[in-house]
Amino acid sequence: MIIKKPFIFAFKLYAKFYLYDVNTRMIVGISKDLYELLKNVGEADYVQIPNNLENEVNKLLKYDIFSETNYDYEIKYHQGEYIEDILKNNMKTITLQVTQNCNLRCKYCVYSGSYENRVHSNKRMSFETAQKAIDFLYKHSSLSAAVSVGFYGGEPLLEIELLKKCVGYAKKIFDGKDLSFTITTNATLLTEEVMEFLVENDFYVTISFDGPQKIQDKNRVMADGKQGSFDVVMKNVEHFLKKYPNFTEHISFNAVLDPTNDFNCSNEFFMNYESIKKNNARGVLISTEGLKNDLKQDESFKIAYSYEMFKNFLWSCGKLDDVGSKLTIAYIEQVEQMVGKRTIGLEKNKKYSHPGGPCLIGVHKFFVNADGYFYPCERVDESIECTRIGNLDEGLDIDKIKMLLNIGKLTEDECKKCWAFQFCTQCLRSAVDGEHLSKSKRLSKCNGSRYTAEQSLKDYIVLKECGSTFGKRIKGGVNT
Repeated sequence: MIIKKPFIFAFKLYAKFYLYDVNTRMIVGISKDLYELLKNVGEADYVQIPNNLENEVNKLLKYDIFSETNYDYEIKYHQGEYIEDILKNNMKTITLQVTQNCNLRCKYCVYSGSYENRVHSNKRMSFETAQKAIDFLYKHSSLSAAVSVGFYGGEPLLEIELLKKCVGYAKKIFDGKDLSFTITTNATLLTEEVMEFLVENDFYVTISFDGPQKIQDKNRVMADGKQGSFDVVMKNVEHFLKKYPNFTEHISFNAVLDPTNDFNCSNEFFMNYESIKKNNARGVLISTEGLKNDLKQDESFKIAYSYEMFKNFLWSCGKLDDVGSKLTIAYIEQVEQMVGKRTIGLEKNKKYSHPGGPCLIGVHKFFVNADGYFYPCERVDESIECTRIGNLDEGLDIDKIKMLLNIGKLTEDECKKCWAFQFCTQCLRSAVDGEHLSKSKRLSKCNGSRYTAEQSLKDYIVLKECGSTFGKRIKGGVNT
């Protein structure tokens, strides 16, 4: 029996063997003999199936597994063709960079000088610019039932008077719509007046806070570069939560995880510190995108992080009563989203497709900087022109948006032949090289994307086989 070389990824998980079929996106268990055969196909165009494996292969063929691969399609973002119509009436969100200034000098901040291009400045958004940005969202969201206005910095609470004007104006023009406000803050400026303002306007508040004093004060220092910020942040947060106990669900923490720190110390703080243990918290590793110097991970951090992740796996499967770590729970949600919710089945006569990664601009994210220029999101380097997608005076650059959405075209041949096509995590940020988008820069990230995809496949199988209910157990991050 001879079959054409299949488009699959064969892998071993402990004592079992599996394959992921790219064309049908199915994950199936296979015998060790078939695994060994498929792993050693090499560059051959066809595979000779020995007699002892014919029955197994025939069963797979019945489900379209090992179907002939069609590369005759165009790399195109699935909603990119309609992006102009989507952005005309269906925008849902806008994030305003109300200032580029900050009263902290966090050592890992993208504006700290440790990253390429981006640095702090005293630039601030005028109310005229903010008003025009909110008008822009209003004009482009006529078919959206709910809209969101976010405030970002620098430290946005440095511009509290501007925020008040923006909120008042947005409430006026969006009257009748489901309008929400979000803010990301370091919490050092949470005065009584600010707290009342946030509560009265039903804000969703994300507080950038890394944990106990020795960890918070290591990186999150005041503008003088010397004094730590823990004492003032903790005092403000505890007062906020005590004064407005019914507002707790609106306040969450975002902890930047420095791999040179003690993860157990951070985890213990967010899980058990009395005044904040009921709040949601997420942990994100320090971004290495554009970082000038390599960041070395301490082995003890990796061990502690993995152990808490293991406990979360047990919790997800109903083997533990309580979550192991709020700081790592997002990974299980990511696995469910990436693997568990994938579309299964052979897609016939496919005309176009695009590797995973890019968000739908204007629906998932939309960022306006202090000068009124548009960017796909707040994580994009706004100091370079190649990521700019328009401005308040001239409107959206639809051609640029289509190009950035279709970033996979930059590596079209390589993407089509990659088994991790659907699981790719690369957006346009991975292709930015100085002032340009680079094919070689994007390709340099591919091994990391494939590694993430492989781990996600394996972890999904483990969770599924151990009875995980995934999102049914995770509500609001950690609460069951």
